[in-house]
Amino acid sequence: MGKIGIDEEKIIGKTYSLYGRDDSTDLFYEELNNFVKTILNQFNHDTKLLEFIRKNSLHKRRLKKVIKTMLENSFLREILIGAESIFSKYFTGIDLYLKNLPLSKKCGSTLNTSREQYLLYMIEIELVNRLNKESFNLSETKYAFLPHCLHDQEMECLSVSDGTDYVCKNCSKNCSINRVSKMMRSHHIKAYIWREANLKKVFRLAIANGHSVGAFGVACIPELINGLRLCAKYDVPAIGVPLDANRCKRWMGDFYPNSVNEKKIHSLLA
Repeated sequence: MGKIGIDEEKIIGKTYSLYGRDDSTDLFYEELNNFVKTILNQFNHDTKLLEFIRKNSLHKRRLKKVIKTMLENSFLREILIGAESIFSKYFTGIDLYLKNLPLSKKCGSTLNTSREQYLLYMIEIELVNRLNKESFNLSETKYAFLPHCLHDQEMECLSVSDGTDYVCKNCSKNCSINRVSKMMRSHHIKAYIWREANLKKVFRLAIANGHSVGAFGVACIPELINGLRLCAKYDVPAIGVPLDANRCKRWMGDFYPNSVNEKKIHSLLA
């Protein structure tokens, strides 16, 4: 399930690819799990480590300074150096991309995500999943928000809005959204292709009806972080899996076939 589909095309993103040098993204999740376990053994508190990661990931310039300052002996630098040594193989030309990023796009936090921020974001996603998995699965009303870029690009997407957002109509057996939507439904999760949904409104409505709410997201790493943090502001337990690469129009100028590790999604729903 973590293997490359779509004519065995190599899934290379603008700044990252979770395939690295492998034909599966399974190794990435194995390495991420082991690395987070290691730093948790030192920090010894999941929630405080998450707060530490989130707080420090906001300071892009400081992160760059920390990793370059040989004399600094800090836990943050230890994390960054360790993460760089393991996860650098998953970057795809990120330094050149950031160097050539037009000034007009440098104001936005998503497209201008730095190398060091990516490293912390990977850790943050794993920590959030560890902390929120049980609460999410116990929620009375659960939503999944899937990216349109995962649809089968050999066919026209026939999804239709139900008033909240677009719902997959299972028109292609080769479509990742089709497979993931079916997986979500089997776990009593309402799956949407996220195009127009107002998450704040969706959460407020469910909460007003007296339901506990959980959210599952699939997106590129920076966008997934934005979604997980938004959910945290509304006390909605959210979990998620990053796309195997960032290959949509905003990154590449056009849409390219993409994938997500369905085995990882299944493990979070188990």
